[in-house]
Amino acid sequence: MTVGNWGAKALLIGVCMVGLIGCQTTTGDTSIPPVQGTAPALSSAPSSAQSSAPQQTVANLSETALISFELNNSGIGGYYGWQLQVTRAANNAGFIPFISNQLSSGQIQRFEVWPDRYAINVYRLGDLQYSGWVDVHPAQITVIYADFGLLFDDVKINNIADPALYQQAKNIPALLTPISSTYSPQTIQDTGGYRFDYRGPQQYGKHVGTGTVTISKAGKEFATIGNAALEDTGISGRIQFADNRTTDGTIVRLNGIYQLAPETRTFWPDGQEFTGRYQVFTPADGLLRMVDGTSWKGALRNERPFGAGRVMFAADGWIDLPSGEMFPNQTGTFSCGGITVPVGECYYHAGTRLASAAELDLLIERDRQIAAKDVKQPRQQATDAPQATETGCRQASGTFHDTTGNSTLTLDTPGQGRGNFISYTFGGAAKYRFEIDFTYTTTPDSISVTYEGIGTYSNAATGEVLQRMTIPSGTVPCQFDRDVLVFDGVEYRK
Repeated sequence: MTVGNWGAKALLIGVCMVGLIGCQTTTGDTSIPPVQGTAPALSSAPSSAQSSAPQQTVANLSETALISFELNNSGIGGYYGWQLQVTRAANNAGFIPFISNQLSSGQIQRFEVWPDRYAINVYRLGDLQYSGWVDVHPAQITVIYADFGLLFDDVKINNIADPALYQQAKNIPALLTPISSTYSPQTIQDTGGYRFDYRGPQQYGKHVGTGTVTISKAGKEFATIGNAALEDTGISGRIQFADNRTTDGTIVRLNGIYQLAPETRTFWPDGQEFTGRYQVFTPADGLLRMVDGTSWKGALRNERPFGAGRVMFAADGWIDLPSGEMFPNQTGTFSCGGITVPVGECYYHAGTRLASAAELDLLIERDRQIAAKDVKQPRQQATDAPQATETGCRQASGTFHDTTGNSTLTLDTPGQGRGNFISYTFGGAAKYRFEIDFTYTTTPDSISVTYEGIGTYSNAATGEVLQRMTIPSGTVPCQFDRDVLVFDGVEYRK
């Protein structure tokens, strides 16, 4: 012990003995550079600090710790202008460096942190008095004690094993900075449009105990997981969704990604239900039961049928669609069957089942004539009207691809013209191609489409046509901004 203020030193020795602590005394030494760099190996810690670590139990593994910066209560010598700076944690993620207020004789400032080894600097009036690393243990107070006197100043580091007894003995008001200000949430995953942020216990770089995971989508809160434990196999804890959907599954880790376990069932408040495979939380492929009792078995995009699959009606019967985007307004001839529906071919127009192929042909011809008339009139109006600056979808032209790269939309000229749509879907190892031509007329926020002839659904590898079908013409919402075209809610880019 270095000679200094003996009254304060005697008090500190008594506190060390009562709290079963290890004490380390360091004299002021401005020749030591401030700590900023790599932490030394744990084996290099002073033996006194290591011996003070208590036997770890399950109960205190996830508890916070305190760093307490304290000054003796003497009014002699350098009794003002002291600051503690903590620059980094050796192992834990999300640590926010901080510096204390300027303290004077008898004052205390405490900081709640997760257990780890921390780099500290102690200053008086801006001059460095001490620089080094300190170990901070769960449910303990690590005291950084500035001891000053007439002859010299020194800094002592003490680990207090019984914080309650120590604080009772001190009985001095202290400013406390909570863990929410010394640690920021840790982003543990950001993929598939979902960001996972974890706030919870850490100990020397490892997650221990339970915390809270906040999941956001497009910048908005999507779900929270309370009492969340991060494990190699997934995240345990109760999931609460912002839209009040519920699930009966767990979050597992597959190929390094946290996601809902396959075959998990998700229930929406309106009665919709999905069971199958997910991309994080987004239904990707499986069985979607809709509010009216109709079901879709196949792939999904934006929680809507996509690609080849089967529609199963609530009453009875099913139809196979080459493209789920056609539902519920499918037009054409489709394979069908059921308990009371003979297996064979069924005829639909705009989602309504027809009695025969002849009836379907009549309705398709009627649609063609109406669409031709509707297209001719806007073209004449466009010819007669004075020219104006085109905006929105009136400017769209070129070749666009959806976000998956499986669908291509081509518009040959701005405003109105001819177009083409090609979409690839998958069924097991097989790849299928759907293609159809159309004419179109656009407004700034809509596009009117007249499909020409019959769309073809074929084997992409062999070119064999598997099915021919018509698609009803119509008008859908449209948005366009330079290279991004949103067509009927689906985003395409040049």
